[in-house]
Amino acid sequence: MYDIIVVGGGPAGSTAARYASRFGLKTLILDKKKFPRHKTCAGAVSEYAIRNLGIPIPEHLIEKEIVGARVVYGSYSLESIKDGNRAAITVHRDKFDMYLVEQAVEQGATFIDDTAVKELVFNKEYVEVHTLNKIYHAKIIIGADGVNGVCSKYVRESLSVQEKAFSIEAHVPTKSFPIKDRRTDVVEFHFGDVDKGYGWIFPKKDFFCIGIGEIGNSAENPLTFYKRFSSKLGLEYVKPRGHSIPVGGYKRKTYNDKILLTGDAAGFVDAFLGEGIAYAIISGKIAAETAKDAINENDVTCKQLVKYHTNCNKSFGKNLKYSLILSKLFYQSPKTFALMLVQNPPLLEKFVLLATNEYSYSSYIKWLIPRIPYYKAKQLINKAN
Repeated sequence: MYDIIVVGGGPAGSTAARYASRFGLKTLILDKKKFPRHKTCAGAVSEYAIRNLGIPIPEHLIEKEIVGARVVYGSYSLESIKDGNRAAITVHRDKFDMYLVEQAVEQGATFIDDTAVKELVFNKEYVEVHTLNKIYHAKIIIGADGVNGVCSKYVRESLSVQEKAFSIEAHVPTKSFPIKDRRTDVVEFHFGDVDKGYGWIFPKKDFFCIGIGEIGNSAENPLTFYKRFSSKLGLEYVKPRGHSIPVGGYKRKTYNDKILLTGDAAGFVDAFLGEGIAYAIISGKIAAETAKDAINENDVTCKQLVKYHTNCNKSFGKNLKYSLILSKLFYQSPKTFALMLVQNPPLLEKFVLLATNEYSYSSYIKWLIPRIPYYKAKQLINKAN
């Protein structure tokens, strides 16, 4: 009998397992993939995420140190650099996730990969975790198996189309890029190439991660958007990989008797930029703390586990809520807002702080709203000239 079984070995699951093991809880991590495994993700880890991780990230895992961002819309582009301060790093998710799992194991967790969870059976005293070849038992389940994982169906309804985004990406060797002097210490956001989303270019040591993300669905296939974006950059076609992510900010249940959902499984993803690693790490830690208290109190019901939902909301719920508000505001008039970003340095500077979690969405919106008439007037004047 385990105290905790964590389903999923990504940043949310490994962080939950590391803290649970540190608290003295007998902990098992199960993941359906053989580790290290490929993970479709741009691989940017903000300083905010790093600060909340609680362990150092070894230098060999850091692909690039990011100091700023460039926003592109049509023929317009604008760059903002953080003077003397690192904004984020980029990593290979296969290596990064493996490292986080190893840190959990060092604390005492057991890790079994290549083992898919097929079903959870909730009994009065424990939960049965059914895999293909074995049944495990735990007092509490921490679901960290993503937006389409097994665990979420025991907590809430499936997400609607509009509550999901779809991401497609490919790795393009640096030497294949037509622009040889492209900066490799900034991330790029390209607006106007996707109906409700953006294209991106994230640098790694030997390649660029090129991709697009789109909220909900549109008349065109996301692959069509990706091909168009890749062609615009002058790149030869590289077959991409895709995956779904949740759109954060919606009210969702994240707990039930004997189970907590973390990270993508809980819907903890920035609705505007799609960043989820920081929220995965934070929710993983909060899940472990909640599980520890529940087991110590001998109460693993909703009455006790609601504290997880409450504490996640206190930590980052407001930011996710306002990320959804900005997303809806932006995509009501994407051309107008994209032009605002690329034509106004103060707006972009705050956007970079927003992207690195150093500026809250509520503060950004409150700062932006009174200035929209001015920026729109400025656009009209520029157009007239």
